[in-house]
Amino acid sequence: MLLHFTKKLVLFISLLLLQLTASAQLFSSPESVEYDAVNNRWLVGQRSSGKVLICNPANGSLTDFCTGMTNGPYGIEIMGSILYCCDGARIKGFDLTSGALVFNVNLNASFLNGITSDGSTNLFVTDYSAKKIYRVNTVTSTFNIMATTIKSPNGIHYDGALNRCVFVTWGSNAPVQAMSLVDSTITTVLSTTLSNCDGISRDQQGNWYFSAWGNSALNKTDSIFSYPPIVVLTGLSSPADLGINSAGDSIGIPNSGAANNVVFYVVNNSSAIHEVIDHQVSPYPIPTVNRVTITLDFPISNGSIELLDVSGQTISTKKANGSVYFIEKGNLLQEHI
Repeated sequence: MLLHFTKKLVLFISLLLLQLTASAQLFSSPESVEYDAVNNRWLVGQRSSGKVLICNPANGSLTDFCTGMTNGPYGIEIMGSILYCCDGARIKGFDLTSGALVFNVNLNASFLNGITSDGSTNLFVTDYSAKKIYRVNTVTSTFNIMATTIKSPNGIHYDGALNRCVFVTWGSNAPVQAMSLVDSTITTVLSTTLSNCDGISRDQQGNWYFSAWGNSALNKTDSIFSYPPIVVLTGLSSPADLGINSAGDSIGIPNSGAANNVVFYVVNNSSAIHEVIDHQVSPYPIPTVNRVTITLDFPISNGSIELLDVSGQTISTKKANGSVYFIEKGNLLQEHI
């Protein structure tokens, strides 16, 4: 029998940097970026000035959207017609059309930092200092603590398909973790050697991106966290909370450090090729009666495996994610779980 591995590789533009220089005003410690799909614009939270600015990457212009925050804003998140902002212990909401304050709830938190939403009712917010994650019901203006973490939680992203929130953490060897929305359990989905991870986002293909102060870079892994993070953009300056546009092809990165600007990483997932990969595998045990275990020298992601007989005819085909598979009597291809 022969194994034939085909891996689908997504081609993307490695990077496109757009450094914004404003004519009317300058950035003031940009901390967060959010794309406003309704009005086709980027919003940027300014930690030092207590403002959210409207940012136009085409001409570098910056204009005020809302003002008056005293301890931020840090994370910002659009849900419906409202922009929600982390402002110290409070979550404040501003009408997307007028910029007027329409929501203001004190969570009695220590330092609200990252924020995401389920798109309808609930916000999920990290308290960096107290190491907690809150759920805020925007309809009833009520809230509760969902989980307490070991590491300081930072940026957070709602993953509705798996009924969880995925978040990055601060400190050395900072893991990417997930909080179940069913029972609030915390699990590590990716161990890393990175330090001080700040923002997290996801493209339309499901790839995860997160910023890290430790390597001053934007880092990427696949949809199932099957491989260690790879650097896709370097030279950043204390990169903070990420935002991605509705097309899923541009990630806004606020440089909250000395660079004091916003850059955009442009991802192009429209083109793809197929690459045939020949693996040297050693089936075990041989001979066998019921099962053979196949271990690859490195995992594949979003690929497929074909099992061929000696004449080259396909016996079985299976989608593949990972590095360990079984050839089993009565069920020719099984992925190791």
